[in-house]
Amino acid sequence: MARNKFAGIFNQITASIVKNAVDGQTIRELARKIGFAYSAVYKWVNALEKYGVLRVEKKGNKNLIWVNKNFVYKQFLKLIEAIHSTEKERAFWKIVKHFSGIRFVKSTAAVIWTQGAYITGDFFDRIYYLEVREKSITNFCRLLQKYSIGYCFGEKIKKVRPLVCLKKEKDFKIVRKNGLPVMPLTELVKWCKSLELESILEKLNEIYKLGLKIKYAEIYRI
Repeated sequence: MARNKFAGIFNQITASIVKNAVDGQTIRELARKIGFAYSAVYKWVNALEKYGVLRVEKKGNKNLIWVNKNFVYKQFLKLIEAIHSTEKERAFWKIVKHFSGIRFVKSTAAVIWTQGAYITGDFFDRIYYLEVREKSITNFCRLLQKYSIGYCFGEKIKKVRPLVCLKKEKDFKIVRKNGLPVMPLTELVKWCKSLELESILEKLNEIYKLGLKIKYAEIYRI
């Protein structure tokens, strides 16, 4: 199927139809479920039938829906997931800019302090590390849940992205870098040294003139 034709049929209503349709359901029941007018749902169900995504069966005065999980159906699900993931990502970055009692740490802090000049594997995979003050942990987790943003304490959850890895702490110092709450640069440098993350240290030294030992630069250039 041509790409432009697929783009023409994908919209908020068809996405809701594909996501919520179940075998044997009537179009009227589906319309009530997804909150769109019956006429609009009827129109787009028939459009989806032309692409083989759904099959409509007339039974008395009812129009029953049957789902056909073909290529177009699967592409719809992928697009829906991509959109939801993007929405959650945007919500997450908006939350962390305004929520007090949190700070980015570890590799996420490294990306922020290097201003994106060094991107870690976890950051590329949309895994973010945050410390949260004990008194703020409950409210912060509720906010993540509100926007269906995945989070964990300790072991990472597979296939959940974005994923926020949380660690509860009694208190800590927070600084702002590009509007984001982050661990101080001195703490980040100490963390990098403890793990011998020479490439990150080299980049930090280059940006902030920290006067770090030359061995980091030598290793980085090899």
